[in-house]
Amino acid sequence: MRKNLLTVLILLVIIGIIAGTGFLAWRVIQGRNTQPPQKLPNKEDQKKERVAKQEVLLESIKEIVATESPGTSISLAIYDLNNDEYFGVNDTEPQHAASVSKVLTAVYVLDQVEKGKASLADPLGAYNIEFQLEKTVNQSDPETWALLDERFKPADQNKFAQAIGLEKTDIRIGKNLMAPKDIAILLKKLAKGELLKDYHRDKLFTYMQNTESENYFSPIFKSSGLPFYHKTGKFESEAHDAAIVNHPENPFVLVVFSVNNSNLDPNTRAPLMQKVASSVLDYFDSLD
Repeated sequence: MRKNLLTVLILLVIIGIIAGTGFLAWRVIQGRNTQPPQKLPNKEDQKKERVAKQEVLLESIKEIVATESPGTSISLAIYDLNNDEYFGVNDTEPQHAASVSKVLTAVYVLDQVEKGKASLADPLGAYNIEFQLEKTVNQSDPETWALLDERFKPADQNKFAQAIGLEKTDIRIGKNLMAPKDIAILLKKLAKGELLKDYHRDKLFTYMQNTESENYFSPIFKSSGLPFYHKTGKFESEAHDAAIVNHPENPFVLVVFSVNNSNLDPNTRAPLMQKVASSVLDYFDSLD
């Protein structure tokens, strides 16, 4: 009798434990079901966060300029290729573009080749169009640029610029004006494959590597191991650089125009250009 009673008590204890455990599990599940779902960031929230970071970046660059190169005025144009977002400062008015506008000349020449109106093998000067084009972009040779302008009129280059959305560009001889934003748009279109066939675009990109001037953006992007294509411009008080940077997660375009009328040596602005490039790279590194 006692043995049967003990067995019954043990079974009741086991049943109680099982029932209690089941009840607790049910309460936990019910609790989870009644908790509001965690809100995931939507695209609008992400954009607001980026805009806030962009404003911080622009302010920090202004501080860098004031500290690193007093008396320098700077124009900045940035294109976030992944998010298709543009932002900048002092970027919409036409300025003397120095050699940076040679990229537009090169794109126009290659566009004419693709339309069958010219061939890279056509003679030009002592060589051919392809030779003069490479030397113009890669070495900033003024004589080859002049030869190209004789063959491909600057007025026609302007019409081409307007047709692709460059609103503040006039590269007629004696003017050579482009807004930094126009250059950013030009490089954005190149990067996204909106201008030129891949073969000609890749050819142009080879011209925009290991150029005659590698002391502005280049040390920062090279040390980071990032592929990039760029064109500098140096003329009296002007120090410019414009680049497409193939960041693995967040590719971008960066254009900087700088002018300092009290210091006519553009090479003295190399540390400033590098710090600006580093700050912009930090921004794109920080994006999700």
